Amino acid sequence: MKVRLLLLALCTLAIVVLFAGSDRTHSQTNQLAAAGGLSTAEGDLLIEINSARTHPGVYASYLEKLKPLFSGKVYAPSGQEAYATQEGWSAVEEAMKFLRTAKPQGPLNMSPGLCLAAATHVKDQSGTGATGHKGADSTFIEERVKPFGNWQGGIGENLTYGNESARERVLTWLIDDGFASRGHRMRIMSENYRVAGVSCGPHPQFGAMCVLTLAGGFNELQPARPMTSTKIDANTNSNTNAKDNKSKKH
Repeated sequence: MKVRLLLLALCTLAIVVLFAGSDRTHSQTNQLAAAGGLSTAEGDLLIEINSARTHPGVYASYLEKLKPLFSGKVYAPSGQEAYATQEGWSAVEEAMKFLRTAKPQGPLNMSPGLCLAAATHVKDQSGTGATGHKGADSTFIEERVKPFGNWQGGIGENLTYGNESARERVLTWLIDDGFASRGHRMRIMSENYRVAGVSCGPHPQFGAMCVLTLAGGFNELQPARPMTSTKIDANTNSNTNAKDNKSKKH
């Protein structure tokens, strides 16, 4: 009996420590978001990304709850129109296996310069209605960051289009349906990325979009001036569906 009570106490302590750590991560990310002038949608997205990095197993449990919504390759989120995925439940199952064995990573620190680079792309595509990593001036992320600073290590970019919640956006990246390399998942879970920038805004075709830029490090060239002209609250839905029928990622 004493052994059982001891085990129960240890389990309870582990749960308390887990959620205390999660609360600290959320608090630190909220402080960074407020200091950087992020919108609610942008701050929530950074929080979700850091939560997935620090507690990958929890996000595997979020994905597991989606199973009843799949019928073959057709995904039917509650209250939304069903649509065909490319891989079906198998991609979700693969993501769950990855997350259950993934090593927790530290939270990403916010970079004002990377936020400005992301905002540049949002402003561009909010006006043109284009999608993808290539800007209207034919630049990619490596060129877009140059006016704002110098990056170290690797650099990458995730895009998401549609009126999704922050959690839905992150789950969509983690599943990475139709992308054999699972590049979106690998980028947000990589130990090589330590700083990030986020920007969200309107999109004429999909309603809203968000850009995530990541780097191993970043030396800022100028003080941050949040680009508020394109920002909207693109994160009003709190459910955990992976995608809606109008969403898209790159």
